[in-house]
Amino acid sequence: MPWKRFGYICRKASADYKDHEDISVCLKRAENDTACDLYGDNITINSWPRKILDGISTIQEKQNAQWAIEAYSGLNISQQLEFPMKFKRVIAYLICVTLTFYILAGIYQFKVAPSFIEVFDNFKMSIPNRLLFYQECWKYFVFAVSVTLVLALIIGFKMGKLFKFTIGVEDSFIIKYLMFKSIRKSYQRVIEILQFPILCAKSLKQSNDSPIITHLQVVKSLKMCISKEMQELIEHEMQSICENCEKQMKLVSVLVALIAVAAIFFFLISAYSPLFLLGEIA
Repeated sequence: MPWKRFGYICRKASADYKDHEDISVCLKRAENDTACDLYGDNITINSWPRKILDGISTIQEKQNAQWAIEAYSGLNISQQLEFPMKFKRVIAYLICVTLTFYILAGIYQFKVAPSFIEVFDNFKMSIPNRLLFYQECWKYFVFAVSVTLVLALIIGFKMGKLFKFTIGVEDSFIIKYLMFKSIRKSYQRVIEILQFPILCAKSLKQSNDSPIITHLQVVKSLKMCISKEMQELIEHEMQSICENCEKQMKLVSVLVALIAVAAIFFFLISAYSPLFLLGEIA
């Protein structure tokens, strides 16, 4: 929960910022406060909370630094930026479905099928085509299920990285080419919103093509509460991310389930066809 710790550091620094003190000194003191441990684990180096704190530390003008730290201290976004538990349950479901398939396929391939083949050989009978088909193709079913599951797990892992706000994760191959474009766009908008106070405080050039940045500039010029507007925008974009991630996970889970169910269906057909033939002989 890096954002809870981040929020506390910003609130503590905002309240403890002394006259003629460099903002970096104030932030360092806030981060070294033992009470930070009550708000979660240490903030990782390659995360956006860390990058934002480092960015605030480099603001030279006291008034701008005070404005930026107050903007971040007014945010209450820790719940919106956490990885939803329902995505973890989908991943657990996929693993259970696949393990069930592996167990059934393994038992049939290495225990049941050889026994059937031996019985048919003893009776000098031809082996049923359905049994031969599954014997020849079972490895392809296992491969298809395995590839789909691995892909689903990688996508789920990358979704987790998004919610951990790891720097550069939005430019990874999986997110750029295998996940919905709407997820990446919403994530980039969240990053734009989170960076706005720092870039504005440093008077750095920001993209004029972004409607969000243009809107926040208007909010600042009108002296509206920047924290409130940032929070509303972040909540909106994070809701969009969650909804689209859920759609993607449903799509992947349906794909894995269909392949696994199809494989189990062929397994059952090939398993029962020898039983019917042997029953006729008996």
